[in-house]
Amino acid sequence: MPMLFHDQTWMNFLTTPVVFFGVPALWVLGIFALVHFMVGKKAVNVKAFMQVYNVVQIVVCAYMCYGLCPCLGFPNIFGVSTEFDARGEWFVFVHYLSKYLDWFDTLWIVLNKKRSQLSFLHIYHHGTIVPVWGMLLNAGVGSGCVRYGAFINSLTHVIMYSHYLWTSFGLKNPFKKYITMWQITQFYSCLVHAFVVLALETTVARDYAWIQVLYQITMVYLFSSMMSWVPPCVPEFSAQKGETPISVAELCSPQANEGQEEDKVVAWKQRFIAIRGHAYDITEFEHPGGAHMMDLAVGRDATVMFESYHVRQGVANKLLESLPKLSIEELEKKGYDFGKKETWPTPEQSKFYQNIKKRIEEEVLKPRGSLSARGVPTWHYATVITYWAVCAIWFVTKPSILAGVALGWAVCWIGVGVQHTANHGGLAKNPKVGYLLGLLDDICTGGSSIVWRYHHQAHHCYCNDVSKDPDAYSSFPIVRLDSSQKWQPYHKYQFLYAPISFCFLWISIQFQDLQCLLNARFFDVQFKGTTSLEIVLGVLLKVIHFWWIVVIPFQIHGLNTMLYPWMTAFGFGGFMLAAMFIVSHNTDHVKEMEAPDINGDWAKQQICTSTSWGGELGSFLSGGLNLQIEHHLFPGMAHHLYPAAQKIVKEECAKEGIRYNGYSWLLPNFIDHLKFLYEMGKTPKDSTAAHKKD
Repeated sequence: MPMLFHDQTWMNFLTTPVVFFGVPALWVLGIFALVHFMVGKKAVNVKAFMQVYNVVQIVVCAYMCYGLCPCLGFPNIFGVSTEFDARGEWFVFVHYLSKYLDWFDTLWIVLNKKRSQLSFLHIYHHGTIVPVWGMLLNAGVGSGCVRYGAFINSLTHVIMYSHYLWTSFGLKNPFKKYITMWQITQFYSCLVHAFVVLALETTVARDYAWIQVLYQITMVYLFSSMMSWVPPCVPEFSAQKGETPISVAELCSPQANEGQEEDKVVAWKQRFIAIRGHAYDITEFEHPGGAHMMDLAVGRDATVMFESYHVRQGVANKLLESLPKLSIEELEKKGYDFGKKETWPTPEQSKFYQNIKKRIEEEVLKPRGSLSARGVPTWHYATVITYWAVCAIWFVTKPSILAGVALGWAVCWIGVGVQHTANHGGLAKNPKVGYLLGLLDDICTGGSSIVWRYHHQAHHCYCNDVSKDPDAYSSFPIVRLDSSQKWQPYHKYQFLYAPISFCFLWISIQFQDLQCLLNARFFDVQFKGTTSLEIVLGVLLKVIHFWWIVVIPFQIHGLNTMLYPWMTAFGFGGFMLAAMFIVSHNTDHVKEMEAPDINGDWAKQQICTSTSWGGELGSFLSGGLNLQIEHHLFPGMAHHLYPAAQKIVKEECAKEGIRYNGYSWLLPNFIDHLKFLYEMGKTPKDSTAAHKKD
């Protein structure tokens, strides 16, 4: 869509999605390459360049303040419902271009080798603010009330770059601490501005205020909680104290680095796992379920994982004994780290679990002519993939609210019906096919198969342990899911706002996955077995997902047409996906059992802290996610087998007097979940009093 008041071809070209999405992506790759280039090289003296740059920024930002200030007035300080005009659009366009100029900030940081300043917040803000302004200009709303954001940001930059220029001459600024406060205030003011626009704006700009709401929420969060976080993927390239910086000319000279020794990195080439008190070398071992499944166990005590993922434990034990066995203590003395020792009961210690396993093998696997627990019928996941492909084509070519609903369910169904079982290793008998199908999480759903696998191996081993199960604490402090978590007054209303927050799952996943990939860990679970090359692949697959679901539709139809279909697809898909996951372990009954000690019963813990709903139809529509009890007992099993396994589990539970938390369908389970959120939202004293009364 061309800009509203200007017909210049070059202006229209610079505000196309290919430019404002593609160029920032290239910028991020360029910074990544430059950082690695600077490893082992001296810092560059760019002080003179920075001083000139600061002056340029002050002049440009002051020019924008001059041009944008007419939008302000009293009492209408936000410029709500002010007229669109060519002058306003021109200055917003200049502001958009200035976001490219801001990239020199990053260049100076890298050339100065200031690793501590190369934070995620810095890269995120400089890489995403360009598309935000580009989208508004492309949609033809780069004027009117939109000018407020450009004005307040330009004013902030005048203050910031004046500070930088002042301190570059060795002078102290007594107002330094107030500058950060001003920056955060700016974000809050833009957030207030967006809500005011949503409530009062009478022009088409109102439809785009949600972009500002979502973006400013991320900025407030990052500024408040992760202002200084530098991802571990950024190599240690900081300049040494007392090091004399080189000139730009010396940096470009091939003789500048002669005689310097390259840093040597010592890494373990062997891959070890710990099971039942012994270490095993799996460097040359080809796991029948695929290397990506074996990666999860590398460098940690994998006893619970090993014993719960294999239905035919005897076969698994024989393969284990064929591996080179070593001493954990001897390896740790040499510097190998296995992390925390196992403190939970293990599946093989449970006679109850062994009885269920034996019956599954005899009554479920053998009658089907195969002892393999892997391999869902092809037509199951082919149906899901075909439905997603049809909905994706419909959404991209003819976007609408209805197409958004259809795609939302398609994304959810891929998430539960394909990637969930594939990344547990149970979807296909061929491990390579299973791995590729698991990557549909990255491409179709927008998640990360790497992050998901590490996340779920911890969740399944230690269900509802608030210290070890990521699902028990990853949503805190927004949602309180355990009585041990600190209560806040706003938790009183979590039964109302939590379901609404489900609609933002897609957005939340993008930030969480990116943080985990850059950090090579999910909370306290390190990605010890995954190579950096696979992590880079994970990031690239996210780019592919973003390109087909955002960039291409944007390029074809523009923001005006796509905004509400996107909101529908992401909101509906996120709600359905979150709703099916969160009900499984968050009702009053499943929270009654505390985490067991080493002498507890692992299988009983899994059953008592999970819920199941529906039967075969629910299993087909949810990829077996509905039968969560059976899934937690046998996470690596093909999901079409869970309905048959359910009968056995129910019978064995009845024999042992163990409560089986079952529902006829999803809705009653979800209602109980809302009741649980309400109880967890009560003040601790009210909750304790109610508990005693019961």
